[in-house]
Amino acid sequence: MSEDPTRPIRPGEYGSAGGYGPAGDSGSAGPAGAAGPAGWNGPDDGYRSRTARMPVGGYRGEAPPRGEPPPRRGGRRRRRHRGLTITAITVVVLLILLIAADRVAAGIAENEAANQIKAQGFPVKPKVTIEGFPFLTQLAARDFHQVDISADNVTEGPVDIASINATLHGVHITSGFNGATVDQLNGTALITFAGLSHAGGIGDGITLSNGGNGEVKASINLGFVSGNAFAQVAKAGPHQISVRVVSAGGIPLSALGPLQSFTVTVPHLPAGVTVQNVSVTGQGVLIGVAGTNTSFSQ
Repeated sequence: MSEDPTRPIRPGEYGSAGGYGPAGDSGSAGPAGAAGPAGWNGPDDGYRSRTARMPVGGYRGEAPPRGEPPPRRGGRRRRRHRGLTITAITVVVLLILLIAADRVAAGIAENEAANQIKAQGFPVKPKVTIEGFPFLTQLAARDFHQVDISADNVTEGPVDIASINATLHGVHITSGFNGATVDQLNGTALITFAGLSHAGGIGDGITLSNGGNGEVKASINLGFVSGNAFAQVAKAGPHQISVRVVSAGGIPLSALGPLQSFTVTVPHLPAGVTVQNVSVTGQGVLIGVAGTNTSFSQ
């Protein structure tokens, strides 16, 4: 609106024809309360706002078609996140199935190996554990990094072995799966004092125990004679250990019977495995065995 009431109104100004005032708005009825120009949402009181209403679709977009909701900007992001979640779950499930299948196959192979060891003359079925993961790749290559074998209460002839534990490194299965070679084998066999007494044929009245200093103590109570004697245990050969009395404490050697000196043969050692050392523990006599480039066959 011109500040000078006497100045003529120019075209395009407020109040002029084609302008934006009451007299110039296209489609305007002019009087107060009539419909205003497009975009006006307030009452037509003769002083319409110069700022039009913001379009429904915003300054940068168009109004969505009727009946359709406005687009959601986060929809694609949520779909992508959902797809990644499904993929991750699928991968985890597949890994679990592969691990389960690998462990099942390892268990079958361990059981079969234990049966084969027993079939070759071992007194009992041992426990076999194939170390390393995955098992199936080792099986495909026919090379196993480490195999553990253990057994309890192994009786062979007069010898009662309380426990046997062996670790095999570098087990190479033959192409026909009917044998194997082993790079290195280390193991132990424990003979309790009762088992040692039984193996030596020592009768009642003599009890064996740990005498310290690597010796076996024999507590003797035969009625007519009593006291303590000490025997030394040592390696006697590739598969044997010896027990020999080194101190009788005044007891006649004849009263000791077989305890004076006897040998024990360690049974069922694989080819190439020999006795390495012998020690006396609180539980009995512990025999250490070892071998390199040993072989097994059916």
